[in-house]
Amino acid sequence: MPKAQQQRLLNYATSIAKCPTETSAYGSCVSAQAERIKQGDCNAEFKKLIDCVTKNLKKKLKRANRLLTFYKYNYKFVPPFRVLVDGTFCNAALQEKLNLAEQIPKYLTEETHLMTTNCVIKELEKFGPLLYGALVIAKQFEIAECPHSTPKAASDCLAHLARRAASGKTKYLIATQDDELTEKLRTIVGTPIMYIKFKTVLLDNISEATKSGCSRDENEIKKLKELKKEILESKNVVEKKKKKKKKGGANPLSCKKKVMKASVETIRTGERTATGKRKRTKKKGTIAEE
Repeated sequence: MPKAQQQRLLNYATSIAKCPTETSAYGSCVSAQAERIKQGDCNAEFKKLIDCVTKNLKKKLKRANRLLTFYKYNYKFVPPFRVLVDGTFCNAALQEKLNLAEQIPKYLTEETHLMTTNCVIKELEKFGPLLYGALVIAKQFEIAECPHSTPKAASDCLAHLARRAASGKTKYLIATQDDELTEKLRTIVGTPIMYIKFKTVLLDNISEATKSGCSRDENEIKKLKELKKEILESKNVVEKKKKKKKKGGANPLSCKKKVMKASVETIRTGERTATGKRKRTKKKGTIAEE
């Protein structure tokens, strides 16, 4: 079976483990009529199980996207992501049969560079055959530069790089199963932590130190948004005052129709009366008035 297909099956197995009620109901339905079961007999139970599994798979990706978005906007994490891996993480991946080169980029949904340090490699070499598998995995990754000419403990080395990354341009996600190192990293502002659980890779919740580190920036952004809103509102008020009412044309209902009136015109003729005056005759005509 191809590795990609094996990994897909492991993801589904993890999601099924989170749906005990639906799994039990479907199993009971199948076992109750095992000898006489027909196609479609347990469709309702099977649909509920599939819905639960799909929901868990989507929830996992949404959670990773939400956490990464927080680090992107508050601590300037940009792809390609650099993931620093220690020996405990490699050993856990070996035990759970996880392919880190496939699993981590798929989980982060972005281009990812898996890295380790010389301190981690030297520490794994000291353990000899006990952690030989983890050493083989770690040697497949890029080597991140650390300032330790004399190798230090892997936890001290990764903690040092995390502190330097908090104030520098190069950002790291730290992947570890070491509880002591995890507690150290939670006190360092802006440090994402990855770990393996339920046969999959997960991002740790945002620490209180990381939240408090960006609270000042969030308050400033909030104030800028409020100020922008006030400026836009005042601008809209001014624009409304400037707008003048357009002059309308004449109301057709108020226009009067033309009325025809009779008028009289007098026309002089050449005839004269007995007294010698000229005789006038009247002629009717019409003119139009409004």
